[in-house]
Amino acid sequence: MTATTPHRYGKRAFVIFLMLNFVVGAQTTDDAWRLTIVPAFQRPPLHKPLRGSKTAVLVVAREAGYGALEFAKENEAFQRARTSAEKFGDGWVASAKMEIHRDKNRVIESIIITDENGPFLPSLALAPAFYEHFEPLLGAGFYVVIPDRSTLALFPRLAGGIPAEATVQLIEKNRLATYPVSREVFRAHRGGLTAVGILEE
Repeated sequence: MTATTPHRYGKRAFVIFLMLNFVVGAQTTDDAWRLTIVPAFQRPPLHKPLRGSKTAVLVVAREAGYGALEFAKENEAFQRARTSAEKFGDGWVASAKMEIHRDKNRVIESIIITDENGPFLPSLALAPAFYEHFEPLLGAGFYVVIPDRSTLALFPRLAGGIPAEATVQLIEKNRLATYPVSREVFRAHRGGLTAVGILEE
């Protein structure tokens, strides 16, 4: 009887170890599901409004291959995706490819973030780390334009708006995009984005 006791204890410990390992892994691994922004015409059955927007909505999705997205079907997915953005947003921002454009006085005029290979660049703008990182560079309530899912264009609000030349370029990018998102102008804040206007030619 005593000889079998360590055997039973060992199996129980092994099961507990696997359960703990699964939980820890779930807490430290970037989830494939992302809270992101898609054009309103693409809205799946499960979506949420993006504050102030008439042309874009919030969804939770993951890559399905060949540029396609698979959309979540359960409301709980939104909270899980928000938690993931809180945990991993710093890493997403740190790995983003960006170009900073300055005027002759070295003042930042715009920041352009691009990702030609992934469909989830818009999700970056919804992570808390996004505003925390760019607000010191661009000032409070900076503007964000998402012409397609490969581009984020950021502009300081207090500089007087979006320059005419940039407006033309962003409208054209949206028009020609394989995966367009929106021509709206969003104001960034700690809670995410709010649409405040639209680019006009």
